[in-house]
Amino acid sequence: MERIKQTLQDSNYDYYVYDLTELQNRLSWITSVTKHDIYYAVKANSNLKILETVAPYVSGFEVASPGEIEKVRSISKDINIIYGGPVKTTKNLEYALNEHVKSIQVESLYELDSLESLLRNSGQSIEVMIRINLSNIKSTAKLKMAGVPTQFGMPKEDIEEAIQICKDTDNITLTGFHFHSMSNNLDEDAHVAFIERAIEFTNLYQSELPENYSINVGGGIGIDYSEEKIFDFDYFATRIHHLPHLTFELGRFITSPIGYYAANVFDIKTIHQETFILLNGGTNHFRFPKAWNHNQPYEIITCEPSPNRRIKSVSDETVVFAGKLCTPNDVFGQPYNIKHIQTGDWIVFKYAGSYGFDISHLQFLSHELPIIKYI
Repeated sequence: MERIKQTLQDSNYDYYVYDLTELQNRLSWITSVTKHDIYYAVKANSNLKILETVAPYVSGFEVASPGEIEKVRSISKDINIIYGGPVKTTKNLEYALNEHVKSIQVESLYELDSLESLLRNSGQSIEVMIRINLSNIKSTAKLKMAGVPTQFGMPKEDIEEAIQICKDTDNITLTGFHFHSMSNNLDEDAHVAFIERAIEFTNLYQSELPENYSINVGGGIGIDYSEEKIFDFDYFATRIHHLPHLTFELGRFITSPIGYYAANVFDIKTIHQETFILLNGGTNHFRFPKAWNHNQPYEIITCEPSPNRRIKSVSDETVVFAGKLCTPNDVFGQPYNIKHIQTGDWIVFKYAGSYGFDISHLQFLSHELPIIKYI
C-alpha cells in the first residue's frame, strides 16, 4: 500500500492506480504454465497503457466493438484480433474487415449475410468461428452466458445453414467454434468439464472444419471478491495440458488484481441510525461493487488530519460507503464492518483493474474524471 499511498497526492480527486509491474509478472506466469493461446479480453480494461503492457505476452486481443478495435490498432497495426459480440452491423463488420481482424465470432445468420455481401468481389477474406450456446453446463459462476436462456450464440436450428454459408462463400473460412459460457467461475474442475463439453461438440462437426481447427473457450476464470478462494491456475493448466489446442480470452483474471480505486473520506454522518462514510468519488467512477451488490475488498490508508479541518471518526461499526452523486443508489455495495476510519483517510478498493473504469457511467453529473496513475 505504501507505493499506492505515494500516488494519492490530492484529496480533491479520486484515483485509479494500475500496477504495471505486477501486470507483467502475472502475464508471464499465466502464459508460462499453459501451451494454449491466451488472448486478452479488452472489455475488462481498455486503458491504452494496459493494452501496451499486455501485448507482448498474449497471442492477441479479443474485442467487442469497433471502438475496441480502434484502441488495439492504435497500439499495434498487426497483432491478432478476434471480434465478438451478439450484434454486429454491416458497418461494424466492414470496419473490422478493413482493420484486418484475424477472426470474427458469428452468432447470427444476419452477420454471415453481411459478410457474404461485403466480401463479394472485394479481394478480402476472413476466418469465422460460430458461437455456440452449449446445454448441460454445470457451473456456479456469477454470470452465465450459456447453458441457460440468453441472447448469445447461434440458434441450434441455424447452425447447419451457417456452416453451409461458410462452405459456399470462397472468402469465408470456418475455423471452428466459440464457446464463451460464463463469467467469474472459481471452480477449476467445473471449468475443465465445460471445456471437455466444448470439445465433444466440436468433434461432432470435425468433418466440416480444417485440419488445424479452433476451439475457443472464451474466458470466465474468476476472482473471488470475498478473498476466500483463489482459482488455482497452475492446477487448472495441468488438467487441460493434454487437451486439443485451445484459445482462451481472459480479462478479469489478468487485470483485476493489478488495479485499485481510491477515494478520500470527505465526511462521516449518521442519518436515521445508519452511518455513512462519504467519499470524494462515486459509483459513477467505480460502479462494480454496486453492480454486483457485494462488499469490495478494501484497505484504509490513514493520513494525518489537516489542522484547518474538523475531524470525524467512527470505530467498530457497520457503515455504508457512499459517493458524491445526487442519488441514494450511489453506494459501494453492501454495508461494511470497519475497525476505525476518520475524515481525511483514503479508502482503497482492491481488484479494481477490470470492469472498473470501463463499465462506470463516467459522464453522470459531469464530475471530473478520476486521475489514473501507474506504478
